[in-house]
Amino acid sequence: MREAALEKCKQSLVEIRDRLSGEVHRLIEAVPQKANGGGDLSHVPTHNADRDSEGLEGELEVIHNEESLLEEVRAALIRCDEGTYGECQECGDEVSAARLEALPYTPYCIQCAQKVEAAR
Repeated sequence: MREAALEKCKQSLVEIRDRLSGEVHRLIEAVPQKANGGGDLSHVPTHNADRDSEGLEGELEVIHNEESLLEEVRAALIRCDEGTYGECQECGDEVSAARLEALPYTPYCIQCAQKVEAAR
């Protein structure tokens, strides 16, 4: 990967990392407020435990997903520093520029990504 392209990708990764870090922090800060309940806008009777657990579970899942994505971005930044960014972590082939543009944090070429997903 050319130096200019690598720097562009790295800058994109830093921006994504910073945005995700802020979002994760904001979501974590909001959890205690959601857990304590903030009042209903609806007059439909629901049990407080149902309402709180559904909302809280959804928030926790979003936090988990955002943290996982943040870890992928951090790993991609490490690959940039190590000189392995753009190489598939499975087969060693080059990850296409189009794929890196769409998913700058991806560790796999499209073929290996499909294999990894199928194995899950």
